[in-house]
Amino acid sequence: MIVAATRTVLAGVLSTGVLSTLAAVSVTADPANLSGSSEARSAYVAVSVAAVWATPQSPRPVDHPALTNPVDIRGWLSDMTLAQQEALTSDNLNHTQALFGDRVFVVGEQGDWDEVLVPGQPTPKDSLGYPGWIPKAQLTTDPGYGALKEHAPFALADRGITTWLYRESGLSDQDLEISTNTRLPVLSRTDKAVQVATPDRGPKWLDARTVAVYEKPTDIPHPTGADLVRYAAVFVNVPYLWGGRAGFGFDCSGFTSTIYQVYGITLPRDAGPQAADSRGRPVDKSALQPGDLLFYSHGSRDPDNPDAIYHVAMYSGNGDMIEAFDKTAPVRITPVRLDADYWGARRYLDQPR
Repeated sequence: MIVAATRTVLAGVLSTGVLSTLAAVSVTADPANLSGSSEARSAYVAVSVAAVWATPQSPRPVDHPALTNPVDIRGWLSDMTLAQQEALTSDNLNHTQALFGDRVFVVGEQGDWDEVLVPGQPTPKDSLGYPGWIPKAQLTTDPGYGALKEHAPFALADRGITTWLYRESGLSDQDLEISTNTRLPVLSRTDKAVQVATPDRGPKWLDARTVAVYEKPTDIPHPTGADLVRYAAVFVNVPYLWGGRAGFGFDCSGFTSTIYQVYGITLPRDAGPQAADSRGRPVDKSALQPGDLLFYSHGSRDPDNPDAIYHVAMYSGNGDMIEAFDKTAPVRITPVRLDADYWGARRYLDQPR
């Protein structure tokens, strides 16, 4: 959905010498070590999307498809009853998700589980990243991949809901389905395909039509509100999933934060902190523009108190909004609700990143 002319194109192919140099570079020191945890280390997500659980004891038998490598997120969703989906929320079982190739900081372990912090998902819970637990089977450690992740240009999956990794440049042998917003280090490219490094599967290929290649995150073109809304609309009918932050399923704030992050703007992971983010400017309901975020709260309509906020949606124009509302409905476009629960709106565009 991004205009092709605005994309940064990687010129040429990274040489073997450059790759060897990058592989030999020491990965940047873990910020987690700065917090005083001498045990913190980097690991990388080795499945298409990993759920981040509240505790190692949180998953139920029905959650098994989300704990394996490979994962089966669609099977997990289809197996759950509405009551079991509701329990993810009411019993606070899972927190968020991390995507294939994402870096996490491992700060502890318990049996077959690693305690992690997920950077790139700001939260008041921890300044270094969103906290939770991921099965060890879904994580891997590879310093060579880590060096590429830190220093190489990257391919960003930014067209469509999901895309595929392929085993060869002809794009006929599918290897792994990955989500929008997945970012993988670039090794080389042809006219039709981009070769990327993976944390545990070796070099793979992406269809060049499904990704943008950037030298660094700040090269991502700053969006307009219309850009955000056009991309958000691609996900209409994607299932709701509490803690979801991938093209396989979203919750409300996972949806809004993902749409913004694809365009290079990292908002807090959860709705309340999104509303409280200092980059957001209050917007009167009479002045809403596409891309503005709309917040809903139980009880408190105090614009200076976001603590009671339970939902966020994106204004899409013409009196409509797009949202991942709850387990009863997929992502949808619906008339704006300016009811008793409406807390207010925030605008994040035209602000420094």
